[in-house]
Amino acid sequence: MVTLAPLDWVVVAVFAVLLLGLGFSAKLRESSALQFLAAGRSLTLPFFVTSLVATWYGGILGIGESVSYYGVGTWLLLGVPYYVFGIVYAVWLSKRVREADQISIPDRLEAAFGRRSALVGAVLLILMAVPAAHSLMLGTLAQALTGQSLVVSVVLATAVGSLFLFKGGLLADVRVSVLSFTLMYVGFAVALAVGVSRFGSPLDLRGLDPNLAKVDGGAGPVAVLTFFILGAWTLVDPGFHQRAASAATPGVGRRGVLVSVGCWMVFDLLSVCVGLLALRAVVPMPENKVMLFPLFAQAVLPPGVKGLFLVGMAGTVTTALVSYALVSGASAGRDVLCRLRPGHNELSATRLGIAASLVAAVVLALNIKSVVALWYSWSGAIVGALLWPVWVAYRGKPARDAWTAVSMAAGAATGLAWMWWGTAHDNPNLTVKLPATIFGYNLFGQSAGTDVGIGTLIPAFAVTAVLLTLGTASDKGRT
Repeated sequence: MVTLAPLDWVVVAVFAVLLLGLGFSAKLRESSALQFLAAGRSLTLPFFVTSLVATWYGGILGIGESVSYYGVGTWLLLGVPYYVFGIVYAVWLSKRVREADQISIPDRLEAAFGRRSALVGAVLLILMAVPAAHSLMLGTLAQALTGQSLVVSVVLATAVGSLFLFKGGLLADVRVSVLSFTLMYVGFAVALAVGVSRFGSPLDLRGLDPNLAKVDGGAGPVAVLTFFILGAWTLVDPGFHQRAASAATPGVGRRGVLVSVGCWMVFDLLSVCVGLLALRAVVPMPENKVMLFPLFAQAVLPPGVKGLFLVGMAGTVTTALVSYALVSGASAGRDVLCRLRPGHNELSATRLGIAASLVAAVVLALNIKSVVALWYSWSGAIVGALLWPVWVAYRGKPARDAWTAVSMAAGAATGLAWMWWGTAHDNPNLTVKLPATIFGYNLFGQSAGTDVGIGTLIPAFAVTAVLLTLGTASDKGRT
């Protein structure tokens, strides 16, 4: 439990009032799905950037968990891939997403392939966008402050942190993100300054696991490749897509993504450095690695600064929670229910979907208590299944609807089955043993028998891509 001084409680109270005030003060110009889900496609550059950056760092406690596993390598594994694919998105996709009439990925899949592909894609997006990791992190912060059980903390934090979403939709999310964006940078910058004054350079890792000082965190080249490919999440992330579709102009979307990449680099530097300091400050290391940043605040930060650091994390987690609840709720309500039952009110269906998404998030959060596991295994399987079809929908020559739907379903099933197998056989990192050589060459730079995690994304992507390619070739053969 993190104990707060009176000054810290003042900071927390002011933050809560501002957060809820900004969220509930959002007013929709009209009662329509376009206004609720895309803010009327009117986001200017400052709101686009603050919203995208704050949402993207909703996994902030997962960064602390990752630093405890990979140390310096966290920057390479969970930073660099997203810079690369963020730039890819800005250059090759952002303009097409904004210029298209469709405002969601399932809309685009239907336009490119057909209704069945849209339904399968919507179901997969529900599974990926359900904000389980964010519900877990917000509940963990609430538990650290109140001392309540994790179950009570997750339920209450998720409910209170998302109420304003039902009223204001994306506009409420965007207004809250301005506060979250500001506090996350200020909180971590001040925490880093205090930590450096106490412990010196964050790169001084003497006495800790030597792997933590390695560029790859000791993960090995295959794991680095897997994490890098996982960065392609950017290309199919529904929250990312929603903001690109909601930009005031295609130019705002492209510039906004590029500016956001620069902001990610700065914040990665801040958060990884604070995490490295926390490895020395938090002794012994907690069993629940998600608690690393809150326990650093407890051990190192003075009154006032501690509160500022905690609300900086809480703000970005809350922003991401409501953002992904919005897109997963839209996928469930507007993209699935309204396609199965034409004529159903899209706005009502979306709000119903949001409620269902939040319930699912709480259930998942209480059963998979590792943020990294949620990213690496669960989300990897869904990203792998969506990646190639979404790219083709915007940049390629579409295949038949049936082929596309089957390829996505088969790819996701493969990835999730691989995750289930790993869990059932006490292999949560989904490791395999490498052969000494392949065709006489040591391609991986590691000795025979080395355990290397390959994750779920690669198997899911391979199955989807092969089936979709076969389907395209089959269609060409018939013409």
